[in-house]
Amino acid sequence: MSGWKSGPLTRKFHAEFCSSLMLVLLSAPVIHGQEGLSTLRGTVTDKSGALVAGASISAREVSTNIVARTVTTDAQGSYEMPGLKTGTYQLTATLAGFKKSVTDDVMLQSNQVRRIDVVLEVGEVASEVTVSAAATAIQTEQGKIGTDFNAAKRYWDLPIPGNAFSGTYAVLAILPEVQREPGDWGAPRFAGQGGAQVDMGQDGIKEETLNSQTVNMESVQEVKAVSVNQTAEYSRIGFFDTITKSGTNEYHGEASYYHRNSALGARNFFEDQKAKVIYHTMNLSASGPIFKNKTFFYGIWNGERVPGKAFYLQSAPTPRMRGGDFSELFTSSPAVIINDPLTGSPFPGNIIPPNRISSVAKTLQENFIPEPNRSGLVDNFGWIHPYPDDQFRADVWSVRVDHRLNDKHSLYGRFQGYLPRYIDAGNYPTLNATTNRQSHAWVATDIYVFSPTTVNTFTFGGNRDGIKYDIPIEGIQPAPAATVVEKLGLQGVNAAGVTKIGGSPTFRIDGYPDIFINRGGSVVDHRNFTYADNVTRSAGKHVVKFGFEQRSYFRFDGTVPNDNYGNFAFDGTWTGNAYADFLLGLPITSSRLNPILNRKYSTKELGIFVTDTFKVTPKLTLDIGLRWDRFSATTYDDGLMYNWDPKTGDVVVPQKARSKVSPYYPKTINVVAGQVVPDPKMRNFVPRIGVAYRLTDKMVFRGGYGIYNEFLGQFARQQGGGPFALTETYYNEITNGVPLFQMPDPFPSGGVSPTVPSQSVTAVPLHTENGKIHQFNATVERQVSDIGLRLSYIGSRNRDLNYSINTNKPEASLIPFTSSRRPYPQFVSATVYRTNGATNYDSMTFEANRRVGWVTFDAHWTWAHGMNNMLNKENPYAPLFWNRDFFAKHRVVFNTVWELPFGRGHRFLSSIPGAANQILGGWRLVWVTYLQGGQYFSPKFSGSDPSRTNTRGGFPDRVCDGNLPPGQRSIHSWFDASCFVVPPAGRFGNSGANILEGPGIQVHNLTVLKRFPITERLHFDFMALISNVFNHPNFLFPDSASNISVPGGVGVIGETYGLYSGERAGQRMVELRGRIEF
Repeated sequence: MSGWKSGPLTRKFHAEFCSSLMLVLLSAPVIHGQEGLSTLRGTVTDKSGALVAGASISAREVSTNIVARTVTTDAQGSYEMPGLKTGTYQLTATLAGFKKSVTDDVMLQSNQVRRIDVVLEVGEVASEVTVSAAATAIQTEQGKIGTDFNAAKRYWDLPIPGNAFSGTYAVLAILPEVQREPGDWGAPRFAGQGGAQVDMGQDGIKEETLNSQTVNMESVQEVKAVSVNQTAEYSRIGFFDTITKSGTNEYHGEASYYHRNSALGARNFFEDQKAKVIYHTMNLSASGPIFKNKTFFYGIWNGERVPGKAFYLQSAPTPRMRGGDFSELFTSSPAVIINDPLTGSPFPGNIIPPNRISSVAKTLQENFIPEPNRSGLVDNFGWIHPYPDDQFRADVWSVRVDHRLNDKHSLYGRFQGYLPRYIDAGNYPTLNATTNRQSHAWVATDIYVFSPTTVNTFTFGGNRDGIKYDIPIEGIQPAPAATVVEKLGLQGVNAAGVTKIGGSPTFRIDGYPDIFINRGGSVVDHRNFTYADNVTRSAGKHVVKFGFEQRSYFRFDGTVPNDNYGNFAFDGTWTGNAYADFLLGLPITSSRLNPILNRKYSTKELGIFVTDTFKVTPKLTLDIGLRWDRFSATTYDDGLMYNWDPKTGDVVVPQKARSKVSPYYPKTINVVAGQVVPDPKMRNFVPRIGVAYRLTDKMVFRGGYGIYNEFLGQFARQQGGGPFALTETYYNEITNGVPLFQMPDPFPSGGVSPTVPSQSVTAVPLHTENGKIHQFNATVERQVSDIGLRLSYIGSRNRDLNYSINTNKPEASLIPFTSSRRPYPQFVSATVYRTNGATNYDSMTFEANRRVGWVTFDAHWTWAHGMNNMLNKENPYAPLFWNRDFFAKHRVVFNTVWELPFGRGHRFLSSIPGAANQILGGWRLVWVTYLQGGQYFSPKFSGSDPSRTNTRGGFPDRVCDGNLPPGQRSIHSWFDASCFVVPPAGRFGNSGANILEGPGIQVHNLTVLKRFPITERLHFDFMALISNVFNHPNFLFPDSASNISVPGGVGVIGETYGLYSGERAGQRMVELRGRIEF
């Protein structure tokens, strides 16, 4: 980690910070948008409907008693209050000659534009008319489509056991327009877009992934997801933001404990016995005023403890074999004779003389290879790893402080961390390793109100995800790899000269697990910084926003690959038995790597935008915007990068790096100096437009169209490998009884040249072209009583997308494959980036929600269809459109909360005695149902090369549909394998990609909660969260089952989703929770 304290990367960061700060200073004084602030707008009329100008409108934040904004209605009777924080407000309207109007319970969610129209009654100002603002059931002001989730109120009892540490997935699962890729940890996809086109943020600051390691949902007040027609303030097509909790004028505290235990759940569908699972989760939080009406704090700590164990069964050499006695193998089937590789004759009695046993083998046995504790020659060593497979301990904490300097100036800051620890099981208990992860995220925001119509917001934030290996945890710490090498007496390794970092050489002995200790060192997986300054200015019918956002991404890799210490393979070539070869110190191959260490690389992006919200009439609003993005390419601080020129076949490196090219790089490949790093595209201007037209007060038409620049990925197209660090591999041979090399010096001396693996290259265009994503929607919303209904058509057409493909293949033919038929015979694969990728997406969504009353719900159905021409890349000569694999045609989610109307303060039994109320009152039920059709997958074959292009396997020929009728599908035969055959010689298969439909999902989750009042402000909650109430197996279609070349396994399902698959739910699991709160 010390590499971050000084050096080029740190200086680069300082330079960027100074340049960004200068941009901020120059762009002030006017700028709001991406930090979760919201807007109140509306029209003031009198009883006759006449517009009222000059009325004073003020918004007071209830929790802090702070008047956040006061404005005056314009000549059209309209008002606009930008830059308001998430929370509940009281809206007051006054004007001489009219009674004061007070609107309570005005709830504002993140980045919401909410309309509150006010009707003034004639009378004295001293008189007051108070109304309550109903919860918004429909969106009436913008063309984008998004969803708000009140995490502070609803996340705690969301019925997904373990959701305290499931990050954002538990919430994303219940939102419209979201589907996940196949697999337990399949990434979420918004409205048909790839993961790189969706941003996640905390308090408006972007995180690197949707599964950020620093998100602590227990500390979140609200989440906001926008999946369709995001405005020009945002670079990506989708955005998911979490707004953290803040303190108020009242002190609050909470302590809770969660207990998850497999004893309360069910076994997996394919398990003979129930797997043991126990989790303990503790939470403590506190909030309140530091100085009333001025400074507030919020802090939380979550701790997870997992007292799990894991059993492993491996093979180990018997005590007699460890001493060189292989006589046991005389009676094995088949019998094994141990030959002396120096003479070719068998060792007498199958026993290797003790003086022939390598000192390296003796030392490795004594220190790392255990003796069997079970009978037999295989699976004879069982052991219990005293820690779980995943983290056994994790601590998550978050602290936020809000401060109001004066009526115009406020600040807030948040800092949080996620600190899990792991003790990773090695292949033997002597090979365990340790991992310590430290993830942090922070934000600081400055909000300045220049006038009631102009607000400036500056935000700085970032995140850091660091990992340290081989540090002491629970008294366990692997020895430095250099110490292991010295103890073994190995020679000719550790060319990098590493002395204090863990790891080990790797010994691969056929029939036994690989013997190695996980690599050591440290990684700063992401160290990201964001600076943003945005202004909102309201003027008449226009609300103009403009600003910029700069993001800088850094990564540091301080790990040392184990190949630095050597990689040795023993396969029985010399004696007839791999372990006997090992005892003699005679590997069949020895490899080593002189790695490039402590690598640092970075990339940046900059975005500038301007938007105009044009309130054409009180009923019609247009949102018009323009955005410009600049995405820089990845660069390495050490300059060791390469590119490849397909026109000449040359490998290109920077001039200063030519001397660093490995001397073992094949001479058949020409290396020249030239430009390596691509130039960013400078013309990424894209427009956005949204429209909202209120047909009536209860009905609105909304729509939008926008173009978005394709984001290639944070460190996309990094070219840090190439000709600089190559693995040297030496093949052993014995001539006249003399081996070419033998332990402890497992590398040949003299003029023997190593075998260098065949090389592959990638060509990155020097002029970047970002594809364009065209997204559009047409939406009708209607409020019926207190229920909101939404019907939306959503579509996108992504064009000129980037994708990589190996073009170093000859066209399919009957001519047998040889390397000379390749377009570039000197390479195995030659990957190029094309820019003709395209995807189509169409969907229809119907949503109904009710947010008030003793029964509330949010239910939605989505039909979706997506196509992609970048899926069948085995044939570079014929890209075609096929189904996307992460789409299911139909998805239904029903999320409902029942506040049972019994007990004090409720409709029924409202006056029952206190003891009876403790039993009958305070019950709540939360039910979430997920129903989803199957996701698509592709058939395949393996082993043969019918196309004669050195493509062993791929898509088969399709001779019939392949999808069985739903009633005929089973876990033993999910699809009709007879519909697919290996293609004939001379061509690729004609089957399409993703033509088979996998198993669907049916999950019902339930939370039962009981509240026990203790005092007026103190209560205790007890709940049970039950996932997959009916224990319905949700099958995961394994990749191997689609392979028609695997006899007996085609179409056979042997796996379900696991316990930690979020909404997909493995076997039924129960979690009990208790919480005391004041």
